[in-house]
Amino acid sequence: MKEFKTARMDKQTMIITIIVLFFLILFPISSFFFYPPKPVISISSIILMFGAIIIAYCFVPRRIAVSDSQILIKNVFGSAIININEIESVERWNKVGFNLRTFGIGGLFGYFGYFNGKDSWYVTNIEKKVQIALKSGKKYILSPENPEELIHTIQQRSIENAPS
Repeated sequence: MKEFKTARMDKQTMIITIIVLFFLILFPISSFFFYPPKPVISISSIILMFGAIIIAYCFVPRRIAVSDSQILIKNVFGSAIININEIESVERWNKVGFNLRTFGIGGLFGYFGYFNGKDSWYVTNIEKKVQIALKSGKKYILSPENPEELIHTIQQRSIENAPS
């Protein structure tokens, strides 16, 4: 099994993360200065905002691994497993622009969840995206630190697993 590091955040994602974190932390703290004081709202907002930060961070992929027959993408909440024999294509994906977030996180620590309908994103760096398209039409978008090496490894394993 070959392991790949998740790419470090690009500048745009880092800036979005810093701004969002600033406001997610500032809002609950500033609520302590409202008059008349509402400690229940202040404490509830702190719990809610820090919970949102922790949950968003837990979506960051901790592991991308390629075995002889599968690709594993793992975060704190679970794993996505892609069978190599179900892959139609794997390629560098340089599309930067509007992507419709169907259900997920768009900017805080990266881009995770469902985008453009049924595309599953596990992206921490928009400049190092790899698209894995399955024969079923489903697409996975990943961002390993070394995209070319991941593509080469998947293509090599795909050739090895091809029926004779």
